[in-house]
This record gives sequence, C-alpha cells and structure tokens, in this order.
Amino acid sequence: MSTPDIVKGTYVSILVEDPDSAGTYLTLCGLTTRSLTHQVNTRDRFTRDCADPEAIPVRRLVTTGQQWDLSGSGLYNRAQASLIAGLIGVVANYRFLIGEPAADAIYSSYHGGAAMLTQRQITGSDEDDVQAELTFASDGEWTETEV
Repeated sequence: MSTPDIVKGTYVSILVEDPDSAGTYLTLCGLTTRSLTHQVNTRDRFTRDCADPEAIPVRRLVTTGQQWDLSGSGLYNRAQASLIAGLIGVVANYRFLIGEPAADAIYSSYHGGAAMLTQRQITGSDEDDVQAELTFASDGEWTETEV
C-alpha cells in the first residue's frame, strides 16, 4: 500500500514583495485559508466529419491563454491594513509558498510572479472577529521555484 506524503495547510502562505525593500517578501499574516488556481483558458471550435457532412460536429479546444489566481481569507490583520490597502489595483510581485516541516523536508516550492490585488472584502459581525477576503489576478507568466 502506498500513502501520500502530506503537509498541513498551516505551511501554505501568500507573500508580497515589500514595497519598501525590493527582493524582500512579507507574509500576509492572518489568512487562515489560502488558495492558488492555475487555469488554462479555452474556447470551443466545432469541426465536421468531411466524410459525413450530416454528422454532429465535435468540439475541439483552442487554448487561448493561462492564468494564476490567488485568494485568501481569514482574520483582518490591522497591523498590515495600510500595506494591503496600498496594494489594491497595483501590480506587485507575489508568491504562493508551500512549505513543510524542516525535520521532514521532501519538496518545498513557491509559485510566483506579478499580480494585482483585485478585490478586498472586510466583514465585521457582532460577537465575532473581523474577517478579510483577498483576491489576486496574475499579470504575466508565473513560475514554480523549488526552495
């Protein structure tokens, strides 16, 4: 029997390049759920069977592009409120880091590239902590780098 080598979600982080220190990355702290979506976009093209013009055409996919999207939700971190407010609508460098315990290192990596914070939602409910949701859209190609 084979079992997967897994890693806890707490080892996943979204980082942004520090606007005041190029090459230094800051973890967006307080996010308790972090997601990376790598998507290939397509459009449909339907082709007919030349030998049977009455046959129903079949779909052929035409690849039109690819994109990377990040999202995060969790606690509103007021210590980073100014940083995050300054990122909305601005292209910056981001990383989606998948780490692992140092004592059991197999493969750690980050996906990174330019992106824009396109949506920020802050929610306050009675008798609960303030929550935040962030959405980022890639602006160009991203790469995966082993660390």
